[in-house]
Amino acid sequence: MKLVAAHARTRMGRFLLGNSGRFPGVAEALRRAVFNSALLELIAVDGPLPLDGVDEAAAWLEPEAPTPTEPKEFLALLSLAKRVAAVRRRLGDVADELAVLRGVAEELPDTTALVAVVSPLLGRDGRIPDDASPELARLRRATGRRRQDLLQVLAGVRRAHGDAVADAPPTVRRDRYCLPVRSGGRSEVPGLLLDTSSTGATVFIEPFEAVELNNALAETAAKERHEVQRILRVIGDAFAGAAGELAAAVATLGRLDAAQAAVLFGKAAGGRIVFPEGEADLRLEGARHPLLDGRLRDLRIEVLGDPERSRTQRPVVPLDFALPAGVRTLVISGPNAGGKTVVLKTLGLMVLMCYHGIPLPVDAGTTIPEIDDLWCHVGDEQDVTADLSTFSGAMAATARLLGDAAERTLVLYDELGAGTDPLEGAALGCALLEALTARGSLTVATTHLASIAMVASSADGFENAAMEYDEANERPTYHLAVGRPGRSRALEIASRMGISGGVLARAKELLGGEHLELDRWLRRLETLEQELIEERTDLAVREVEIERLRLDAGAELARLEKERAQVPVELSAERERLRLRAKQQLDRATAKLEKATKELKPLGRRSIQKLRDEALDLGAQPRPEAPPEPDGPQIGARVRLVGLGGEGEIQAVRGSRVSVVIGNKRVWVPTSDVEVLRQSTKAPSKRIVHVEVSEEAPQELMLIGLDSERAREDLERALDQAFSAGKRAIRIVHGHGTGTLRRMVADVCREHPAVKSFKHPPGNRGGTGATEVELEESG
Repeated sequence: MKLVAAHARTRMGRFLLGNSGRFPGVAEALRRAVFNSALLELIAVDGPLPLDGVDEAAAWLEPEAPTPTEPKEFLALLSLAKRVAAVRRRLGDVADELAVLRGVAEELPDTTALVAVVSPLLGRDGRIPDDASPELARLRRATGRRRQDLLQVLAGVRRAHGDAVADAPPTVRRDRYCLPVRSGGRSEVPGLLLDTSSTGATVFIEPFEAVELNNALAETAAKERHEVQRILRVIGDAFAGAAGELAAAVATLGRLDAAQAAVLFGKAAGGRIVFPEGEADLRLEGARHPLLDGRLRDLRIEVLGDPERSRTQRPVVPLDFALPAGVRTLVISGPNAGGKTVVLKTLGLMVLMCYHGIPLPVDAGTTIPEIDDLWCHVGDEQDVTADLSTFSGAMAATARLLGDAAERTLVLYDELGAGTDPLEGAALGCALLEALTARGSLTVATTHLASIAMVASSADGFENAAMEYDEANERPTYHLAVGRPGRSRALEIASRMGISGGVLARAKELLGGEHLELDRWLRRLETLEQELIEERTDLAVREVEIERLRLDAGAELARLEKERAQVPVELSAERERLRLRAKQQLDRATAKLEKATKELKPLGRRSIQKLRDEALDLGAQPRPEAPPEPDGPQIGARVRLVGLGGEGEIQAVRGSRVSVVIGNKRVWVPTSDVEVLRQSTKAPSKRIVHVEVSEEAPQELMLIGLDSERAREDLERALDQAFSAGKRAIRIVHGHGTGTLRRMVADVCREHPAVKSFKHPPGNRGGTGATEVELEESG
């Protein structure tokens, strides 16, 4: 309990933790667990309760303690009263789920009235403050004024007799203010001699001018002391009336301090509070002994003062312990230094901590059954003064055990059958275990005797357990394996410690064949168990993987079901989108036609075809499963020429224009005038595109006398034929007139992809009545 008591703040708390008395009953254990759980939650939110300083006041509340007389003595009692009020208020205001803490608040006296009376009369520095009473304030003001007057008079005397007065300020002798004067100048300063220095070089003179002022100051100081004594009597009477309640509060705070220390220790150890349960299994998951736990190393050094013992040589192996169902007695065997005794100590300590409400350093899943008593035999019972050997002491303790053990007794017995003849020790050990099992006690015993382990293998209510051993590294693993006995490995350990081979060989001969055969079977059993554990681990991994695959398949099925349910919704939305887009495209095409009609600008065949294509382009999206379409025409793509007709392949791309090869001809057209054809998934077959080229392509086109629409159609057809025929130029005659045909020719030439440039010829060749057009190379 020293590690737990290190968190206590009061002498009473440490005393209660170190003197816990008999094993608590189930009811008391449950009460402590409930209370400490609530206290743990409170501390986690608001921090520990303020319990420092209780011991200083407790000394004045003892029956034989003298009555306090000094302000600092009363200050300790006032501090206690304030802490009682603070703890009472904090515990009384807890939430309903922590209502169990309110019981302690009700045990504590209400000291708010006492604090209200005494606090104004005591200063934090342990003095009576000036405002403790009006009379004291008046007297201290008068004292200050008279002291100031007196010091002014002494300063005047000093100035008048500067050569005689020593170079030091006024001082006090015999409770009266005076001046330090050199002994040679004694006659120069008239006054009363109050004292001399130890060397005789200085005398202390009270000048006659200061005598009456000193008298007045002494009178005022006496009255001040009387007033302070009166106030101290008031404070003493207040505490005397509450002495009994404060003494009881010290005891209550001590119990609360013990509980808080247990909770704080549990937090430091990373523990959890475990409630005793009726018929629960005795199970520890990841239990760590506080003297071995690395998290408590600094605390062990601070409390135990032994850094060497507290230093952890290797990582501590947590204990996993489970008493199988139906088993009342567990026999643990295995090699020396394998951890058998540590198992017993850890098990007993965890049970004790559980029943005292101390958080256990264990993992989730730990359960402890309800028991009425805990009996431990661990260590040497030898007592020379009582004429008891190791075995005699063990038997004396065993006799007491048989007198007290009952159905709900937990027995922990170390080295059962040791200390005497192995045959007789084994017989006594087996008989003891059978007697305890018949009574219904829970028993965990360790032994090196193979005969006891053999009995445990076949007796009802018995089971074996072994401390595992690393064969490869020849060292214990400190893991407990339930279900088989362990080998003592005495010969292996003796060999590792340096015993000669001859001695070991002779020992094997003396052991006999039966013992060696048993040892071989135990070794084989360990191997089979390890293989079984590995197979079980592999099976568990596979089960986890199967479960993961099942969950993944379920999630994928759910996703597909969700997508299938979403398809009708998406189809409906797509139909509506296409309907709206068709309407918008149609509206735009209609608007362009209406605008052209109003402006008397007839549209040519290509413009009408372009409007038709735009109206029919609904912007359909590719199916989700289809690969995404490339962004814009790509080299090598098959395209259809809008307006010109025919299909070809893109040979080059330059900005917004592409070069398309149609048969043995190549044309440059805007990207808006080509339509990319969808590629077939089948292997492309060779296709031959025939483009009919008129051999009669005109060198000059006459438009005079035609209307604008007819002239546009003839012009576009002539440009197409000339380009297809490979001609580089064509002359267009449109006349002067109103300029309508001239403007139409310019519009068509600007938009036609085969036109490289156009201009009016000089006046001798027609001027603005004609247009000469230069065509692109057709390849």
